[in-house]
Amino acid sequence: MDRTCLITGAAGTLGTWILRTRPGNTPVVAASHSRSIDGVPSARADLRDRTAVERLLEQIRPSMVIHAAYAKDHRSIVGATRNVAECAESVGATLLFISTDAVFAGDGESRAEDSEPDPVSDYGRWKLEAERCVMSASPTNAVVRLPLIISLQPADSGTARIRESAVGEDSTVWFRDEFRQPARAEELAEAIWDIAALQAHERAGIWLLPGPERLSRFDIAVRVAEALGLPPGRVSPGDTPAELQRPRDLLFTGARAERILGWSPASIPGATL
Repeated sequence: MDRTCLITGAAGTLGTWILRTRPGNTPVVAASHSRSIDGVPSARADLRDRTAVERLLEQIRPSMVIHAAYAKDHRSIVGATRNVAECAESVGATLLFISTDAVFAGDGESRAEDSEPDPVSDYGRWKLEAERCVMSASPTNAVVRLPLIISLQPADSGTARIRESAVGEDSTVWFRDEFRQPARAEELAEAIWDIAALQAHERAGIWLLPGPERLSRFDIAVRVAEALGLPPGRVSPGDTPAELQRPRDLLFTGARAERILGWSPASIPGATL
């Protein structure tokens, strides 16, 4: 990278790991909605505000933007991503957009990089719409679809829920009939930097970074509880309510990442989280 890399969502779980694992000589600016980030140059911006995004990109003029901001509403996913994609293109920056496995239906059938997305949840549909904004802004942009992210410090949302319930000696319920392929946040962040370092023609397009195992949400919670040193009774199995529109069994392959990056992640919880 010949200029600065702008990282959005830098205060979040994945953003924190992206900062922690950045190559030592890579200049970065960490962007977040509401607070400064210690240890690196940082900026605040509401990515839903087109004028604010234009100002941010014009000021920094990065060579790359890693758009890792996380949200669960349409405006913060689609609107913000459209702003970032179009403003990045206007300053000549490549965009690497962090997306999700939830763009697939989760019907137990394996998906690959060229599989047609078929989301069943609003979150998956909004992420897919955002992906299309990214790729229509420039064919040299990249979309990286991640599995469930596991991190103890900072805690991902599931880990935080388990940890907080343990303070009151409560048990949390986790779906035993919903399956994912989780991966460690540290390894995902390192792979994102590996993708960012590729030449444009190698980097562009869709990437999948699946974890190495198919586990139920309950199995994942058990492992996290063990990693936190909590007794088994702190997590309990339950069934997904029939009315919830959620992907039930997300299974996908990462042949491109395996071939180009040597992607071979460790099982969770792993030695370090």
